[in-house]
Amino acid sequence: MLLRVAGKVVRGEFSLTADIQLEATGVTALVGASGTGKSTLLRLVGGFEPTAGATVEVDGERWQDAQRRHRALPPHQRSVATVFQEARLFPHLNVERNLEFGTRAARAGVRLSSADVVRSLDLEPLLTRYPHQLSGGQRQRVALGRALLTPAKLWLFDEPMSALDARSRREIAPYLHRLCRRHAVPILYVSHSLPEVLALADRVLLAADGRVAPVDSLAAFSTSFDNPLLGAEAGAVIACEFRRYDGDYRLSELTFETASLFVPGDLSTAAKKDTPILLHIPARDVSLSTTPVDRVSILNRVQGEIDGLADQGDSLLVRVRCGKQGLLARVTRRSADELELAVGTAVQALIKSVALRTGET
Repeated sequence: MLLRVAGKVVRGEFSLTADIQLEATGVTALVGASGTGKSTLLRLVGGFEPTAGATVEVDGERWQDAQRRHRALPPHQRSVATVFQEARLFPHLNVERNLEFGTRAARAGVRLSSADVVRSLDLEPLLTRYPHQLSGGQRQRVALGRALLTPAKLWLFDEPMSALDARSRREIAPYLHRLCRRHAVPILYVSHSLPEVLALADRVLLAADGRVAPVDSLAAFSTSFDNPLLGAEAGAVIACEFRRYDGDYRLSELTFETASLFVPGDLSTAAKKDTPILLHIPARDVSLSTTPVDRVSILNRVQGEIDGLADQGDSLLVRVRCGKQGLLARVTRRSADELELAVGTAVQALIKSVALRTGET
């Protein structure tokens, strides 16, 4: 599906300029600081900014024209389903009827099984309750379910899991990714959570300085110090190739530049795909040594060279270049001083844990 958004939205002192044309397959994450226009872009595509001076084309259909603002297609005629930051449930309907409302839309798009959505989002215990009887996280799960049950060619998610606990996010994120792949429904996904973006996104749009533009590489974005989401949850995405499965230890050996990484489980099935296996490595799980470390329980050890340091208050974020790819490590100021870490320092990165990117298996 080709998505094109071109033009400008102006409200008072706020303005957003977009000139985007991308093959919107998979998950496209939209990130940026607060107030940079992420939600506005979603509203534009969804039909909630009909008078904006912008053109919106989806899959060859022109939904909005900057030159003919009075002819913008209204939201209910656009084949999109939207989840806002607020649940926006109908207060007079119970959960079951709120979900049913999504199925009534008479328009083109993928129609999912109600039973599958209810089961996957754990909504069955809530079906007879009303919105005022639900917690914030429960309301958000219902809103997500209603959107998934609405016929759509495109899903617009504005921080759909912000009200959910960590466990729910870990369970729902892979489900969304599988739905996106299985039914070929692209997702535009606004998030302030770097782990969420790194786990889900196939590409990134960055909103900054009044403009929205694509980021060239997800891996490069993950280690860039200009990344607006870089903070306590910093981490790197790296691409690996499958080498072999060790049945004795139940570990898959992956090649990363000139090193090997060992990941639990058999990834031989993932190796048959045409795309590399992507791993997410949190900065907090990477330690650095300036001398080779051999006899240690940490299996994953990679040689590299420091090519950047970022001050983050009580700690430093260290970027380690490993061939053409990079890692991030979070170290205390004391450790950085004792090791005399600086740009150009050769180090060994000790990787305590890795996470397989969502949907790779």
